[in-house]
Amino acid sequence: MLIKKLSREVINITPLKNEITSLTQSFASKQIEIFRWLHQHPELAYKEIKTGKYIQEYLESLPGVEVSYPVAKTGIKAVLSGEKSGFSVALRADMDALPVKEETGLTYASQAKAMYNGYETDVSHVCGHDANMAIALGTATVLSQLREKIRGKVVFLFQPAEEGAPTGIDGGAIRMIKDGVLENPEVKTVLALHANNTCYPGQVMVREGATHASQDSIFIRIVGEQAHGSQPWSGKDPIVAGASLINSLQTLISREVDLQKGAAVITVGYFWGGVKVNIIPEGADMGLTVRSLDPDNRDILIKRIKELAHLKADMHGCQAKVVYGQHYPLNINNETLYQNLLPTLERVAGPENMLYYLSSTKSEDFSHFSQKLPSLYMYYGTAPQDKPLAESKLNHHPEFRVDKAALEFATRLECNMLMDLLENPEKLPGKK
Repeated sequence: MLIKKLSREVINITPLKNEITSLTQSFASKQIEIFRWLHQHPELAYKEIKTGKYIQEYLESLPGVEVSYPVAKTGIKAVLSGEKSGFSVALRADMDALPVKEETGLTYASQAKAMYNGYETDVSHVCGHDANMAIALGTATVLSQLREKIRGKVVFLFQPAEEGAPTGIDGGAIRMIKDGVLENPEVKTVLALHANNTCYPGQVMVREGATHASQDSIFIRIVGEQAHGSQPWSGKDPIVAGASLINSLQTLISREVDLQKGAAVITVGYFWGGVKVNIIPEGADMGLTVRSLDPDNRDILIKRIKELAHLKADMHGCQAKVVYGQHYPLNINNETLYQNLLPTLERVAGPENMLYYLSSTKSEDFSHFSQKLPSLYMYYGTAPQDKPLAESKLNHHPEFRVDKAALEFATRLECNMLMDLLENPEKLPGKK
């Protein structure tokens, strides 16, 4: 990870910074309590019922906060109005958990279970969304006590289904946008902070431009003709056709896209067909994820995967049916917003704790916000401080855990960024 030390002129807001620090410290024990409750009650995409109700009731207890619930099925929009007129800025916190069994051994570890794709599964917050929510609630708590100093409004967006919605259903970000969360009041910019275990509490990972690749889910069914395994010539084998397709897909990456423009990935996540060793099945199914850091490369891959599927199926006397699933666009951090908020980030974290990360082939449905408005997506460190960084388990690992020190720090960071933007509207892209 590259450490970028940048010298910037820092506005003298020491009294406000100190007040934010004092308020976040006072809230720390309550925030840990909130975090642990959320950790113990994880819910999957569009099933965040207990989570949503808990957040709704908490936000409604804060002065100056107007809550809309539900939006985007299980999400929440809350508007904190300052006592001075000004613009509106938004903060996104994701709510959903993952179908993963937690193996941290924590006293407050998740014991939750749910149905997922027709099967019972364990559920846990191994991506850190419990921390993201607890931090956003901390920010709402602190800023609700500073209303007389707030110029404008802060819109808190608690978003469901960031980890992916069921096939055929929009993810949480695009659904929130369709439900009008960026209107009334009109939001000028959206920020998001996310837990990351590749750095420690107090460290911030940020960059300008493309941060996360576009993502496309593609489902392919190869239809052949069933036959006895002892006489394969009497049928058309979709397994062989599918295997040929899988082996050829990677040549699209190595030979047909310009990787100088940015990384691209095709991964076949599953491939199955048949039920018995001596029966050639009638059909076989596969599911792909396609990632690209360049829009032109993405267009090439989407087109050529379909063409190649039909070609390989036809070569083996089969047919291919290609269905396009969920799409996340490229996530873009607005360069003006990035440059204008660097002084704030450095003031709160210290220049030595600013980590400049590389563009990732991971995807984020926050990208829908970044395509709509000038936005900034960054990471805050959550790696346990009692272990070497190399031993920290990454997001989505069963042993992933968040160091509680990250909560207070990230809350201070969010409060300072939001206050700086509202107090200095010239920092907003397009505003003078």
